[in-house]
Amino acid sequence: MKFLMFGAPMAGKGTLANMLSEDYGLPTISMGDILRNSIANGDEEGVKAKEYMDKGEMVPDEVVCAMIKRRLAAEDVEEGFILDGFPRTPSQLKVFVDQNITDIDVVVSLEVPYEALLSRVVGRRTCKKCGYIYNTSWNLGYESCPKCGGEWGIRSDDNEETYKNRYNVYQNETLPILDYFKKEGKVVTVYGADEPEQSYENLLEALENSNIEGLKEFLDN
Repeated sequence: MKFLMFGAPMAGKGTLANMLSEDYGLPTISMGDILRNSIANGDEEGVKAKEYMDKGEMVPDEVVCAMIKRRLAAEDVEEGFILDGFPRTPSQLKVFVDQNITDIDVVVSLEVPYEALLSRVVGRRTCKKCGYIYNTSWNLGYESCPKCGGEWGIRSDDNEETYKNRYNVYQNETLPILDYFKKEGKVVTVYGADEPEQSYENLLEALENSNIEGLKEFLDN
């Protein structure tokens, strides 16, 4: 099964993708992780991408599309995957379709009110060692990463001003492409404003109740 996680920034796409991955053994492919790794490596594409990401703007399509196409050609995704963060614009969708980058079976659309999204921004923490994501709004009291004990870090784009810009970009450029997948009959809508465990239960319930071909068989296995 090939999943696409869809939703506004901070909707919980990465968190739920990781939970789904752990239960069903599918690799997660995060466009954000691909970009951040490129930035950390200091390569040419990463340097260019950082200029846009720090301002909450979209990374140019030619950079993004080349990265994702290369990743989806790897052997570990032949049996399925969970994709997060691509496509994000009508032009990326056009490349996605025209170049037949991949076939998507299920699009998980997360619905979260704007106020909840904004509160998550200032509370997000990412482990500097293993990349585990935690949010202080969950009130779990983690002073360090519960998985590896690593120190928490705060992303440079996790601030209110940048987020408002990112959200407006999402509303104007990303959200409209959901219509394409709706016409294909591949969208499953999930309420994602709850804490991760409950949002994941919402996700599983929505998938179970879906009429998408082959999905119930996948979940049962």
